Amino acid sequence: MGLIKATGTFTGTSVDLPGLTGVNTNEIRWGQPATPGGEVSGYDFVEYEMEANLGGREIPIGEFTHHNHPIYLSGQSQFWVYLTIKVYFENGDFYHDINVRLRHDETPNQGSHPNDVVKWEVIHEPEKVYIDGNEYNVEITGFRKPGEKQSKPNFDVPEGGKDTAYLYARFQRAAPQAS
Repeated sequence: MGLIKATGTFTGTSVDLPGLTGVNTNEIRWGQPATPGGEVSGYDFVEYEMEANLGGREIPIGEFTHHNHPIYLSGQSQFWVYLTIKVYFENGDFYHDINVRLRHDETPNQGSHPNDVVKWEVIHEPEKVYIDGNEYNVEITGFRKPGEKQSKPNFDVPEGGKDTAYLYARFQRAAPQAS
């Protein structure tokens, strides 16, 4: 099948966040720094290229980073960030968009769980794509940090830093329709 190349664009958020920048780019940021000269929080999606695997095995489709810094958000602790992943199939010379909602849980940075949590929307019908006349279901399977063997629907990011995970997907050929 050849190569697949995935790029990502953050298209917005579910609420009006203070300091929101980077909409319609691969780097989105929000919040007001909690300390003078401090950094803001946000996400990056780095394009990724891999050999196509259409047999149902999970493959990485992008590198996702969460920057987690002490910020003020005017009372917003949970919101959605919208990401469109554009997958380019080199041999077929066509694109397919996968739209993903990421839930962001901004924590108060104290207590038993001070880390922010990034979670992709688990309730997501598989996308459909047609390759060489065959129908495939495209399913986002989750995040996987380097060295991990299983994808997870979320990952935690400690306050004051950043963490990166790969976003994984599966291309599974759909069962032929009975005639």
